[in-house]
Amino acid sequence: MDFKQIASYDNYMLANMTMGLMTDNDIKCQLKDENIVTMDPLLNAAVGGIKLLVEEKDYDRALALMKEAEYAFLKDIACPACNNTTLVVEEKINNPESFWGRLKNQLLYGQPSTYSKNYRCTTCKKLYAEIPPSF
Repeated sequence: MDFKQIASYDNYMLANMTMGLMTDNDIKCQLKDENIVTMDPLLNAAVGGIKLLVEEKDYDRALALMKEAEYAFLKDIACPACNNTTLVVEEKINNPESFWGRLKNQLLYGQPSTYSKNYRCTTCKKLYAEIPPSF
């Protein structure tokens, strides 16, 4: 079996919850580096976090399942600024085609492409780096 990394976490509880979602839907998966990050959280950046690996054949289904769960969760979260439940996910992948662009990303971020995820309220247009608290 060949496994492919689908996500990386700095929190072992979220990693295990996502792994539980996968196993409940009959997707074979495993966590890598969970013990080292749990024992010494300062090593998180050095090892790249807790990695969730899924079988290559189930990768697309697992990705769709994770997105579906996130969108369902966002429906119940109110924007702290306007109190509306209209948060959406904004994902951006910077995968430059030029050699210099890839080199810049490699030097600055340690990888040739970068990924960012933010949450925006469609009502008041406020942008959040993380999901706002739901209380």
